[in-house]
Amino acid sequence: AGYPALASDGSVVVANNAEGNTDTANFWNIESDEDVVKTFSSALEFFEEHRDDLKRPSIVIHVKRNPNAPKPAPPPAYLDNMANPKDTPSMTMLSFYAFPPGLGIENPDEFATMLRKKWKPFDALGRVYVAQEGVNAQMSVPTNVLSNFMECCQSIPELGKHMENGINIDPVPLSMAEFATAGTPADGGEAAPPFRNLHIRVRGKIVADGLDHGLDWQSAGYDMPPMEWHAALKKAREQQQENSQDAPIILDCRNNYETDVGIFDGAEPLNTEAFRESWDVLKERLSDTPKDAPIMTYCTGGIRCVKVGAYLTQEMGFTNVSRLAGGIIAYDRTLQEEQEKATREATVSQDQVKEPSMFKGTNFVFDGRLGRSITEDALGVCSTCGSETSLVSNCRNGNCHKRIVQCETCKTSFHGTCSDACRNRLVHGGFMRNLDSTGEEQDSAAATATSFSTLDDYSTGHSTPPPSLYRELEFNTRTLIPSGSHMVSGSAQGRLLKQFSSMTRDGRILEIGTFTGYATACLLEGAFNVAEQLGNKNDDQPGPYVMTMERDRKAFEVAVAHMKVVTQHGFGEEAAEALCALRSATPSGVNNEQIVPTIEEDVVSLTLKTENERNVDCDLVRVSDGLAILEEMAAGRGDFVPETPFDMVFVDADKTRLVEYVDACLSSDLILKRGGLITVDNVLWKGLVLEASGGGSQRSDDQASLSSTESLEGEDANEIRKNRRARKLANKMHHFNSIIAKDSRAEVLMLPLRDGLSVIRKK
Repeated sequence: AGYPALASDGSVVVANNAEGNTDTANFWNIESDEDVVKTFSSALEFFEEHRDDLKRPSIVIHVKRNPNAPKPAPPPAYLDNMANPKDTPSMTMLSFYAFPPGLGIENPDEFATMLRKKWKPFDALGRVYVAQEGVNAQMSVPTNVLSNFMECCQSIPELGKHMENGINIDPVPLSMAEFATAGTPADGGEAAPPFRNLHIRVRGKIVADGLDHGLDWQSAGYDMPPMEWHAALKKAREQQQENSQDAPIILDCRNNYETDVGIFDGAEPLNTEAFRESWDVLKERLSDTPKDAPIMTYCTGGIRCVKVGAYLTQEMGFTNVSRLAGGIIAYDRTLQEEQEKATREATVSQDQVKEPSMFKGTNFVFDGRLGRSITEDALGVCSTCGSETSLVSNCRNGNCHKRIVQCETCKTSFHGTCSDACRNRLVHGGFMRNLDSTGEEQDSAAATATSFSTLDDYSTGHSTPPPSLYRELEFNTRTLIPSGSHMVSGSAQGRLLKQFSSMTRDGRILEIGTFTGYATACLLEGAFNVAEQLGNKNDDQPGPYVMTMERDRKAFEVAVAHMKVVTQHGFGEEAAEALCALRSATPSGVNNEQIVPTIEEDVVSLTLKTENERNVDCDLVRVSDGLAILEEMAAGRGDFVPETPFDMVFVDADKTRLVEYVDACLSSDLILKRGGLITVDNVLWKGLVLEASGGGSQRSDDQASLSSTESLEGEDANEIRKNRRARKLANKMHHFNSIIAKDSRAEVLMLPLRDGLSVIRKK
């Protein structure tokens, strides 16, 4: 590197010597990090000396070949004479897994980077998970370089001999035309391949098992070869028909959506929705089973059975455990290979020597195909019409994406969606091309002429769906606080709160009654929209802010966990995955105190960042008496007086003190600015406010129930007490509704949404 020469007009030029080459007489070598630092420092010094001539610091870099540099390593042998993968006539679907012993994969991130580099020449596609425990891959590889790819995998020490049963290859390659349409259709209905890219992702585990400690994956029972498995199943079928005590227990270790469409003869499904549920099911199913009883397990490609086999032998003490080597994929391929071999040796047609598959139906696979038909048996039941089918797909409404079993007729009529609401969302959202079967454009009205069974479905189908993270918030609440799952705001009300908060001037929101944070997330999403609209911060005014108060400690801790995910990941799919992982962190049956961290602090402060400087601050506050805190704020006392008044207050708290909550907001401009909104939940109280407005007749009903309770016991008495409490609260709610409707300080609009929502504007 060296200093630039300056032309008479001040422009930078490169000085040449007499031979016309760059003059490097005064240049210095750059051979280390220290040389780089020296070079940039010199450029700055030169700039200071010639500031009148130079616009910016400049340096001249002269690159030359190092004659002493070592020669590059020769290309690996597996690339010798390799065909061009772009010329392949077909793609081969394959899968494999490896559990390297000892330390496993010491640095998963570096290993993933190495795989990307080594596999790049093959134009391979697929989805690969890397973790310290091993590798799990589902891929498609150009058939004309398949042998080279396999040789490459064998050369990688962490794979090689540790790929249990080698690489599982589908028996029939897909032509390029078949491959282009073999996957799940895109949102617009266009055909799609099983894989579009190669994704290699680092995960905590290559199969999410929910176990809090690892097992020795090398000790997982007997790895039974496919044809031995075939013979064992035939023998087991005879034993089952004879009601023999020696018949093995055959366990299908896949999830219910997989076993619904395909299963081995005589097998028992575990009926799990997720693999992590397997351990509780196994404990219950095998609780009275002798430890030496024969147990046979299988799954799609074999990886889940490694974990099940290790659990059965190491955690439950069973001594006669076997698993299908390579899973259903290897069984299907091996059976076909054996039939072809028998055909060649017997010199007769394949039909004459064909050995019937013991697996019936469709093998669910984890790529865009979702299923490979092994026999013509239709074992599944269409979730839409109830007819027999073995077709598996994902709902094409991207915000639903539920896995469904659906027949071809319903798949066509519902455009690949699971319900009227999702179908109409897909159509109304403009994702469908208005083409008939001949490819001609349809009339727009005809293209969207779909039916709705209820007004709720119609409304849902014509509304923007909420981000999928809200569905995960609901699922988490059902898991972590089952008794309060009905208290979640719900989609329609949540979207309304988000719209209200998005329309506020400064995005400053107060929530009284956090529960698990569903409404909090909606309000935070609205404040985030305000922050983005306000643009870069160029003043000293407080920015968008959400403060939320909750009394119950368990709900508070769950809400904090939820809001930490939202403020870290935002409102997209990454947040949904993180929320899902929260409830999946431990096996089912574990209480939420072990899943959600204990929070000792009474105030947790978080920040949701935007692309500009207008970030959204969020304080979650645990209180013993929310009304007392609110009244202190109204008087300008205490620790929670806001810097500026709130734009909106959402009240979902103690129903017996709603008058006091709203009065504090209307009386003090320190809490709520003039023109601000108060929204109050549950104002219709299960519809009982209508009875409460009737007056005396209701009191006589209550008195009757009081006297009748004395002669009842158990559930009947509890139900009457519950009804009496509900009616008492309905009376309180009717009292609040009557008072606020006459309050001269406010304008009220009551909406019959969900359990009733009053929107109150402060005059």
